[in-house]
Amino acid sequence: MTVAVTLDGDGAMTETRGPCADSHVGPNLVLDPKTVAYKDHLAIGIATATAADDASLVSAVTILVNKAYAEVESDIFKPGYERTTDAEVAQLIRDGHLALATLHLDHPRDAHSPSSLPPVKHVVDGEVVGCVHIKRRSPTLGNFAMFALDARFRRFGLGTRMVEFAEGHCRQLGCTTMQLEVLVPTWFEHANKIRMQAWYQRLGYSIVELRDFGEDYPALIPLLAGPCAYKIFEKPLV
Repeated sequence: MTVAVTLDGDGAMTETRGPCADSHVGPNLVLDPKTVAYKDHLAIGIATATAADDASLVSAVTILVNKAYAEVESDIFKPGYERTTDAEVAQLIRDGHLALATLHLDHPRDAHSPSSLPPVKHVVDGEVVGCVHIKRRSPTLGNFAMFALDARFRRFGLGTRMVEFAEGHCRQLGCTTMQLEVLVPTWFEHANKIRMQAWYQRLGYSIVELRDFGEDYPALIPLLAGPCAYKIFEKPLV
């Protein structure tokens, strides 16, 4: 499913945070123009609270997340498990904790860097292609989770830009450390999880703790296909 969304605001979009481009002004404010970061054809920003009332947008994000997690965790959880729901996505949007990544095909890219837009057919201008749940766990500790990117746009640097946005957002909130958690099965080596951990480490994250998933999230034990742990990664932001 694709959903065309619009950005509201004025002025020129740049690689750093700033107001949104005139070409994307529309009646429905989806991304908060005060938070939007733009580079090449990708805009990333915190979804506005009113976006939670857009059922088609919420559904599209839910489908995006569940599809992405099914691809990497289907053998960790029992059949039928879904990472999120429309209700959870809508609440995260209302709380100001969900960032969305959207494509904007007509925006001129950075002239000093090659275009990262992949040669994908049937791309809709304004299409939501990624999301990340960002929150502050303490005055100095930021965290991101529920990180999902449309499979068509992986390996083009868009995921890195989404992580950088999450880090920058938490840095502006005063956080000095960024944290994330990676669920890993303990009864077999999971190739996708190994690749994911290596990617986070290349971005500067280090494992600081290994915890028992079932012990900390007992309600999810019946949904697991086997015993799991989760690794806590952290990265200094200053």
